[in-house]
Amino acid sequence: MDGYPPASSVPQLPDGSGPPPLASVSIGRPGPGARLLAGLRIQLIVIGAVMMREIHTRFGRHHMGYLWLFFEPMILGGCIAGVHALTGHGLPGGLDIASFYIVGYTPYYLFRSIINRSASALHANAPLFYHRQVTFLDIMIARNLLDGASVMIALLIMLGGLGAFTNHWPYDLVWMAFGITLIMLFCHGLALLIVSGTVYGTETVERLVHPFTYLTIPLTGAFYMVEWFSSEVQELFLLIPTVHMFEIIREGQFGPVVQYHYDLGYVAAWVMALNLLGMLALRAAKSRIEFN
Repeated sequence: MDGYPPASSVPQLPDGSGPPPLASVSIGRPGPGARLLAGLRIQLIVIGAVMMREIHTRFGRHHMGYLWLFFEPMILGGCIAGVHALTGHGLPGGLDIASFYIVGYTPYYLFRSIINRSASALHANAPLFYHRQVTFLDIMIARNLLDGASVMIALLIMLGGLGAFTNHWPYDLVWMAFGITLIMLFCHGLALLIVSGTVYGTETVERLVHPFTYLTIPLTGAFYMVEWFSSEVQELFLLIPTVHMFEIIREGQFGPVVQYHYDLGYVAAWVMALNLLGMLALRAAKSRIEFN
């Protein structure tokens, strides 16, 4: 009658000495795996937001707006291919001239775009660094992913249109996309090194980088195949990592109609080394990069 349950209804310990102690519930901190996933999720959101901002600032103020993201590489690649196709000269192995130069110059456009824009990448996005979650590496990843995606889409559109008119279709689009991805990763590592060098002055670095991209056109492998040269010259060209990447891209376009020369292990070593050195250089230069 006093409002308490009878003693017989209260749980007892096995020895009858009294009720069991209340279980204590401890709420621990999330494990390292959960924290890593949460951090990765935040950085992916940041990179996506930076990519959308980059699209708007680079193309949103122009006529036809965001379509220039794809039109720019399509116009340049299409013009180069058209000029060579109109000359009427043939290629060893009977390769289609237009598609050869499309899959040569369009990925080279990616190489040139990433390298030429890398020096000014951080200064162009300086206001974003007031946000604690945005890092230098996020900016570089977002810009380079955007360039890579735009080139892949432009290449698909051009090759699809060419195939509809000439019936020359890509042999393996996945393998071709793999080669373009290797170029993007290679250039990403170079871009990290270049942007780290801006501690000595952005304008100075830009004046060195732009001539570099033009002077290296004959060396990149964009407009020739290794098979066209003697074995001695082949060994020299194969020291250049981009030559292997363009060979992979052409194999994806033409298939086993000619012999290709590349070494995936050699390319992977270059890509990993450049990206590791680039991240270390960016980390070392972080405190010395100034924004006017």
